[in-house]
Amino acid sequence: MVVIANGVAFSSALERAEFAAADSTQEFGNFFLSRFLDLRISYDEFAQTCTVALPYAPHLCNPQGSMHGGIIATALDVSMGHLCEHFLSTAMTLEMQVRYFRPLKGDGRCIGTVLRAGRRIVHLESRLFDEDDRLVAFAVGSWHRLDAL
Repeated sequence: MVVIANGVAFSSALERAEFAAADSTQEFGNFFLSRFLDLRISYDEFAQTCTVALPYAPHLCNPQGSMHGGIIATALDVSMGHLCEHFLSTAMTLEMQVRYFRPLKGDGRCIGTVLRAGRRIVHLESRLFDEDDRLVAFAVGSWHRLDAL
């Protein structure tokens, strides 16, 4: 099976992982996990949201055939981290709580929003929707702004 990710054709998850690992770049929007998961990150300047597109891939699934919860949690976390970095400052996750509502068996889309932006602590949320715009998972998190250290 051939999978197209990052504009490249891969015949296996191993090839995809090797491709992602070959580049040592570690910057917002271009780090190992974003390359491996083929995340697409965008921002809405007016609404001040961050959207992370999470493409479906069989090697990211659990034995039941739906996207693994850890992959979902990672995409939710990325949407909040990139949101914080883009609109406020670089920050690190202090805590995150995730609720899962339904399995994700296709492409997903996380939308991160700021709930409250304090001087040190930022409270965020992210919602993951499936291709039919149904809520799949919801996360809330607290982040520590690195410009406040």
